[in-house]
Amino acid sequence: AEYMGHFLSVYFFFELFAMGAKAGKILKSIDGDDKNTDKEIDKLFAMLDKDKSGVLTGSEVEAFYDAATKYMLGDLKKAGHDYDDATIRGWLKTWIDPNGDGKITKDELRQNLKAVLDAGEN
Repeated sequence: AEYMGHFLSVYFFFELFAMGAKAGKILKSIDGDDKNTDKEIDKLFAMLDKDKSGVLTGSEVEAFYDAATKYMLGDLKKAGHDYDDATIRGWLKTWIDPNGDGKITKDELRQNLKAVLDAGEN
């Protein structure tokens, strides 16, 4: 049983790692392309919404914040800014989940993600 638990933990880690890499590519696409933004956001949302509930919750929300924080840190660094993970994560939570319920709907992502990513370019 202990071996199986360890195996599942390792599997889950690699699945999150792969998802993070895919999410990073989609975030870059959203950041750089205005005409396909909604389509790319829908793709990102579908990838993160593992339980297909139509709302990101719990570990799905954390996976989004992890990927978006990593992407934004790199983007901001290229622009000459030096922020830490906690600051970026705080911004994301404020802008992406404005009602503060700890869930992310597709509408919240569509309404706010492009603006947040574009903010890193200033």
